[in-house]
Formats: sequence, C-alpha cells, structure tokens
Amino acid sequence: MKLKIFISSRNNDRVVINGVTGDTLTEIRKHIKEDLEAIKFFDKDIFEVKINEDFGASTTTDSYNKCLQEVRDSDFVIALYNGAAGWAPSGIDLGICHAELDEAMNISTRKTAVIDITKFYQITTTDAEEIKRNNLFKQYLTDLNTFNNPLKLAKAKETNDGFKEELLASIKNVIYKHLNDRIELSNIYFNIGGNNKISLNWKKLKYSDRDKNITTILKGLVSLNPDFKDFVSGAYSIPDNMSVEDAKAFTGRPFLKDQDLITIPKKGKPKFGPIHFIGVYGNATEIQVKGLIGFPDISAIKDDFGIYVWEQNTHVQIVLLTECRTPEAVKSKFLLFNNWCRSNGEYENICKRAEARYHILKSINEAKIIAS
Repeated sequence: MKLKIFISSRNNDRVVINGVTGDTLTEIRKHIKEDLEAIKFFDKDIFEVKINEDFGASTTTDSYNKCLQEVRDSDFVIALYNGAAGWAPSGIDLGICHAELDEAMNISTRKTAVIDITKFYQITTTDAEEIKRNNLFKQYLTDLNTFNNPLKLAKAKETNDGFKEELLASIKNVIYKHLNDRIELSNIYFNIGGNNKISLNWKKLKYSDRDKNITTILKGLVSLNPDFKDFVSGAYSIPDNMSVEDAKAFTGRPFLKDQDLITIPKKGKPKFGPIHFIGVYGNATEIQVKGLIGFPDISAIKDDFGIYVWEQNTHVQIVLLTECRTPEAVKSKFLLFNNWCRSNGEYENICKRAEARYHILKSINEAKIIAS
C-alpha cells in the first residue's frame, strides 16, 4: 500500500541563506527521502520516494526519458522549483525539471504539487540555451499561478538546517493534503458507484423520469451557484450512456438555438454564455462528444467531473457531468467541475469564452433584424 512519490529538482545547486552556502539539492532530497520512508502506517511502510539519484540519471537522452517514465509511474509528484529548468538533450528546449513537471501536470493536476524555493538559490549562467530554458520554465510556472507554493522561513530558521526542516514540513503538508483529496474522491466514487437503495431506484426509472430528476437537480445547482450567476446556462440530461442514441436525443444539440436564449439589455451589463451543463447518467467519451458537436476539431478536456468541451471558433461551451446515477452524484460532479475550473485558473478563460459567445450571438440576432 505504498504511495510512490517522485521529488523533482536540480541536483548540484546549493542553498544560500544570508550569504552562507549550504547543502546541494541532492543532499537535501536524500535527507527528505530518508525521513519520509521512515514513516510507518500500522507498522507498515507507506511511502516510496523516488529521486533521480536512485536510478542513476545522468546527462544523456536515455536518462531524460527515464526521468519522465518515473514521473508516469509515480502516484504523486512534488517539484522543487529553484529558478533553474535543468539540463536538456541537444535540440530540446525543455529542461528536465520543466519536462518532469509538465509530464505530471498532463497526467493529472491532482497528482502534482510545486514548492517555490527560488528565494534561497542564486542561479547564474551565461549559457544562452540554459537561460532560454530557465525563462521558459519561469513563464510556464507563472501561467500555472495557483500551483506556486513559496517556501517561507521564520527568522530563527534562516540556516541550512532550518531550510531543510521547513522544506520537509512543507512537503509533508502537501502530501497530507493529497492523501486527504484521495480519500474524499474515493468516498465520492463509493457513494455514487454502489447498489444502494437510491441508485437502485434510479436504475429502475424510465428515461423520461431519469431526465426529469437529473435536469431538476442540475438546474437548481446552476441557478444557485455564484460562479455562473452571470451566465445564460442550460441544464440537460442524457439518461443513459452517451453511446445510446435514444438517450442522447434527450439533449440533442442545444447550442444550435443559443441565439434564442440571449437578450440584449438596454442598459446594464449583459450576461455571459450560454454554457450548457449536461448530466450523463452513464459514461461519455471524447469521440462521442465530438459527434455531439458535429465537428472533430474541438478542445475536449476529461477530468474527474466528466468532460469539458470548447469549440474554438464559435466558443460553444458544454460541460458533461458523467456517472450521474444518484442525486448525490449529480451534486458531487458539479462540485468537482467547480473545483477543477477554479483550481487550475480555467474559470477566467471560461468567462472570456462565454463573453465572446455572447457577442457572436448578439451579432447573429442583429443580422436577423437587418435581413427581415
């Protein structure tokens, strides 16, 4: 029952506090690894900590790929960012630290944490390629924004040993939060995946009754949510798996009538949208979503809540909440979507797309008036 934790950072850079040089990051990571792996859970080992010193990573193309494979095989990745992107093979502009973090983020934002330790390092280089890699990594982290967790030291801790102690405490804190998230998510899936009385009742329902239950709950959630109060929002359902055509017909293609949903206010701020929320009783795939849109070249992002869809030319936005098999499941999936779009900074982008969609639809309605 070990949690495999990969700790990513540079190797030979030394911590500098008040002008005093301390340990290398290799020495610090070995200290962290030893401490974490000594922790027991009911007298059993619970953590397996991976650092690149363990698998003999060196400055070769094979070691670059080996590091990325270790990231893929890990349950949780912690990136220690000190301002340097790390070494890269010839012709590659992503340093190994940058590549490791990007690989982890592409797998899941939930399995990744960043601790910013730049305040305690002095990165100097005249190599143009290295400077380019460092700048790319810095911009990447700036774009992530909410994942940046700066390490802070009290005055009494401004020593090499104090740095190691506080960094270890910060790492333990992010691991604790990660384990707590895993427990919360497992509870959600236990609650919505079992054959309890409510889920059995919903299984026995006709499509029309399932549709009514899902849409009623979803409309209430959307209307009361402060994040979407300025949106023109639609709530729909697919009362089976999305692969079932008869079930998919309950939703159809609601975005085709978006222009009928908006109004042009004489004064005051116009609403955003529309953004469509679809509660899917069963499962949905990206291929099925592309079929719903009728156009394959779309952004379809899959996460714990289901699939978020954005068509980049017309700014159609659809949120498919999958596995809505009970009232609790609908609420949990909607909450997961809210957490997802807030935690990764996507909410601001959703607002911008909804505003762009509003202006497109406004132009369509104005064109209809001219033509008639």
